[in-house]
Amino acid sequence: MRNPVRFGLIGLGWRGEMYLRVASLLPHLFKPVGVVVRNQNKSREAVTRLGLTLYETPQELARQCDFLVAAVSKAVMPVLLTQLADTDIFVLAETPPAFNEAWFRQMSVVASKESRIQVAEQYPLQPHHAARTRLIRSGAVGLVKHVQVSAAHQYHGIALIRRWLDISDERCRITAHRFEYPVLEVPYRGRSVKDRLESELHDIALLSFESGKSAVYDFTRSQYFSPLRQNRVLIRGSHGEIRDNEVTYSLGDGAYSVYSIHRIQDGIEGSLAPSSLRELRGGSEVLYSNRFYPASLSDEELAIAEVLFQMSEYVITGKAFYSLSEALIDVRLSFAIESAIISGMPTF
Repeated sequence: MRNPVRFGLIGLGWRGEMYLRVASLLPHLFKPVGVVVRNQNKSREAVTRLGLTLYETPQELARQCDFLVAAVSKAVMPVLLTQLADTDIFVLAETPPAFNEAWFRQMSVVASKESRIQVAEQYPLQPHHAARTRLIRSGAVGLVKHVQVSAAHQYHGIALIRRWLDISDERCRITAHRFEYPVLEVPYRGRSVKDRLESELHDIALLSFESGKSAVYDFTRSQYFSPLRQNRVLIRGSHGEIRDNEVTYSLGDGAYSVYSIHRIQDGIEGSLAPSSLRELRGGSEVLYSNRFYPASLSDEELAIAEVLFQMSEYVITGKAFYSLSEALIDVRLSFAIESAIISGMPTF
């Protein structure tokens, strides 16, 4: 068993603290060693509380660890990545790597270099999404040429679409619309709510790829926080389909079968064990096995842990798992959706 991978953190917002929580529950795998923040006086109390060492620069911190996790604001991220691209530092960057066209062009230049940057796109690594990916790649539903994804916003949703359609970087025609609807006030990171109406934006886009594959992107942001808005996924293949957690597939000669993806989890009903996902199964087949069991982690935290694990593998082997170039494809398509919404015209 190898020693825990040592990582440093740049930024100490709510997202950065999620990495620290995951590491605290998996100390045999991950060890945070320090942090770099812009305002040291403001953050000194939090740094002490978290048991971290405060460093002046990313370069100084990088000498003490295997890689850096950049968890800074979207406005700071492209500046930071530009600065680190010419170093030999391994960097795991939170999303998005670019938030406008100017920074997209700059990040494209960075991506063309031999930098050691990977991007922390966690959504395809969440257990149910990973199980769906495994089903697709097993050939259980045949050739997949259409998906509908209402599970994540912008580049996150596009990352799922491209993974399930097995699309790299190809020409795409996009039509999109935005609607505004009333919804009961949405709970947001612990704030209290009352039964009053507020407005939410609902984006729908149709993506038609050059290969003949297609996708529907459908998202409203309250899906992240409100129990009144549920995620929906439809993956259509030539020999079956996956609808949320229900799988229909052909048995041949006109026969078919249906089964559900279900969770095998501790801490439910009479279980006295901590709440922890063991695996996802479809019938007798294991579709997702939790390598971090029995740590008590949410699905989002499991995905973050998997990002950290894959980053540690990248440091050792050099095998990329979600490069800056890959991330920029998803960002570019999300920009194209926004452009189609604003202009009312298709984008290509």
